Amino acid sequence: MKTTKIEPHQSSLGMDANIASLIIFVAMAVVSWIPYLGWVAWAVPIVFFILEKKSAFVKFQAATALVISIVRVVLSILFSIIIGIVTASFSITFNFGAALAIIGFLGFISMLIGLAITGLIIYLIIMAYGYKQVELPIIGPIAAKAAEALGKINVNQSGGGNNDSSNQNNG
Repeated sequence: MKTTKIEPHQSSLGMDANIASLIIFVAMAVVSWIPYLGWVAWAVPIVFFILEKKSAFVKFQAATALVISIVRVVLSILFSIIIGIVTASFSITFNFGAALAIIGFLGFISMLIGLAITGLIIYLIIMAYGYKQVELPIIGPIAAKAAEALGKINVNQSGGGNNDSSNQNNG
């Protein structure tokens, strides 16, 4: 896990970059725990990514939150499919006791994964508040590439827009 200290700076959203990053993670985490609304928690970091015009730090945090949110949704979908298959297969054999046991176990595992992801988000919130950019294994490189690729799209759409990178510290 690579951690980079970033110089404190303002985001284009009118607040300190660490506060913008904190809002991204907190809003995404809160939305992800709301039933049914959690399926679209990935939209929160996208909104911040699009609105931010100059802070690479905020864009990276938004991309990281987006990847984490997508992983959470994919895992949720997988668990839902598995639970559906178990329910259907055991209801055919009328073995409801075994079905309930397996569904309960899968629900417990799903809850533990959700809590682990929330714990990771809390860690990232603490680090981002201290202007520390954490590049998580697997997720970090994906987020960095996404931030770079999406940033190019954003710049091209705004006609070459503000490409100010003087506030970032990548060392």
